[in-house]
Amino acid sequence: MGETLTHASLSGAVLAEETHFGRWFAVAILLATAGAFAAFLLVQTAAGRPPLGVMVLPCVLSLGAAAVAWSGFRYRFRSDGVEIRMLGFPLRFLPKEIIVSYTIESWSLIRGYGVRGIGHTRAYVWCNKVVHIKTSNGDIFLGHNDPERIVRDLDMVTGVVTRG
Repeated sequence: MGETLTHASLSGAVLAEETHFGRWFAVAILLATAGAFAAFLLVQTAAGRPPLGVMVLPCVLSLGAAAVAWSGFRYRFRSDGVEIRMLGFPLRFLPKEIIVSYTIESWSLIRGYGVRGIGHTRAYVWCNKVVHIKTSNGDIFLGHNDPERIVRDLDMVTGVVTRG
C-alpha cells in the first residue's frame, strides 16, 4: 500500500521522498462507481430511463477521487522543510523553522481519509497511522504505512539526532 523512495540529492536539498498511496480506496471508489452506474442502467421509471448525462458528473468526480487515491500523497523532505504534493501539484510547504514537534498517532475512520481539515489543521491520510506534526501555525497529519520512516525523515529535516 505504501511505497518509499529515499535518496540523497546531488544538490543536497532533497533528503528523502515518501509516497503514501491509497490504492485500496481507489479500487473501492471505482467499484462503487461501477455499481452505481449499473444500478442507473437498470432503473426504469414510468417515464422511461433517465438521460445518460445524469451520470456524467458523478462518474467524473469519482474517477478524479480514484486518481487522487491511486497516485497518493508525495512528501518531499528537503533541507529547508517538507513539501506535500498530490498528482504532481504542491499542496503545502512546511518550513523547518515552524515545526515544533512530531509524534506517531492512530487515525480513525471517523476522522476521514484523503485531504482533511479546516482552519489551521490539515491531514493527508489513507491509513490508520499518522505522524502528527505540530507547527507554530497549526497541526499537520501525514499518513504513511511506515510512520517511523516519516519520523526519521523529519529528524533529517529538523536536525534531530536519534539514537537507536
